[in-house]
Amino acid sequence: MSNITSWQAESISTGGVKQTSAPSPRYDQDVRHFLEDQLGYLLILSEDALFIKTVRAGVLRALQIKRDCVGSFRDPAAALSAIRDQMRAKMPVLILADRIVASKPTTEFVRTVKTQYPLLKLIILTYETTKEALSLLFEIGVDHVITKPVSVDTLIEKMAGVIKPQSKISQLVQDARVHLEQGSFDKVFSVCDSILGVKSKSPIALMLRGEAFLRNGNKDEAVEEFEKAHQSSPLYLEPLKKLADAHRDSNEERFLNYMLQLDHISPLNVERKTEIGKTYVRRLEMDNAKEFFDKAIECAQEEAKRYLCSIISDIAQTILEASPELSEQYYTQYFEVKGDELTKDDIVAFNSRGMAMRKQGKWREALQNYETALKIDPEDLRLLYNYALAYADGEQHSKAIELFERVLKKEPEFHRKAAVISYNIANSYFNAKDMKNARKYLEIALEIDPEHTSSKRLMARLT
Repeated sequence: MSNITSWQAESISTGGVKQTSAPSPRYDQDVRHFLEDQLGYLLILSEDALFIKTVRAGVLRALQIKRDCVGSFRDPAAALSAIRDQMRAKMPVLILADRIVASKPTTEFVRTVKTQYPLLKLIILTYETTKEALSLLFEIGVDHVITKPVSVDTLIEKMAGVIKPQSKISQLVQDARVHLEQGSFDKVFSVCDSILGVKSKSPIALMLRGEAFLRNGNKDEAVEEFEKAHQSSPLYLEPLKKLADAHRDSNEERFLNYMLQLDHISPLNVERKTEIGKTYVRRLEMDNAKEFFDKAIECAQEEAKRYLCSIISDIAQTILEASPELSEQYYTQYFEVKGDELTKDDIVAFNSRGMAMRKQGKWREALQNYETALKIDPEDLRLLYNYALAYADGEQHSKAIELFERVLKKEPEFHRKAAVISYNIANSYFNAKDMKNARKYLEIALEIDPEHTSSKRLMARLT
């Protein structure tokens, strides 16, 4: 096996946090004010030790925070207990929670937090970015979703966004929610009038007015406001949920209609599908009931499959360097679980399995792995690059060069991402006896990193 490093290994990532430049002053001041001046508490619910360590070091160092204001937990129950302690002490809390903890979704944790402390801010970190998954997360009350890996500066920016909304309307909405929780309904109406003055028919302002009416015992006025909010923004889930609840016991037909609309917009909610099925049972429409019960079971199975794949992928990635053979076995198990349901989200797993194969000298198997992945996404440059590396491992440098040139045609500056990339391209040109191009890419590699050992060694062979 030749001395070639995979592009994936060159991406700078630690525990789901990329190491990049310092955060923008536009955001760090808000987070520093929250953590230092307001004595805020940053709670992390995660099993990712590297992520926790990097957040502690990266965020606190970047913001020059002196006090210990970060708590990390692996158990949702322990995290909830810590939140209650902080809230009893009237300390503001910001939560960073992984989508999956202890092999289970943190859905119930989020629901509990948002039910008991509606104003508390919560950010979910996930590798999953499908529209349906995001709809479910926002539906249960998540304030923001961040896809891993995430840089420290981006993390600080998103934290600032939920701590102190940047727009005038967002700030007014936050003020109205505070008044709502305090029971100051007249102030809620006043703030909502201000929002509607800036943005007429604002669905959030109409929702807040409806909630204020509802809590004040005026159900009819509340339903009217929720209906206005729904008409203003048909895909906004909250008005539909309020309207469904309002008609749950009084008008089954309208209740079912709103529930079906919710299911269409956010189709991964297993509990809602089950409730729709139960409604059809009460109506003795057993075929429709069975359809939704079956969909609920299927949805739950798919959710379980995603969790299982997440666990397997995490294990495989963790042991990639220590045991490429075992890592390959786990990645193969990952693809067995996925079956035929492969998407572009699985490209990272293909790249990692190919790396594990190449580390064992199994370049032919790596080629087959990349060829399968390229059927899913033939334009993915990392795949094409790693595909080229597998050919180079097999000393088929002309094939590797064809693929390198294909990558560079699509992204002419691709080789400047890291010294090792230019070196790998130069290495194939060298072995193909094209010394002119070999020197060209070696010079670029040494321009990027003058101390790149492999490039210096190969350059010495050219001179």
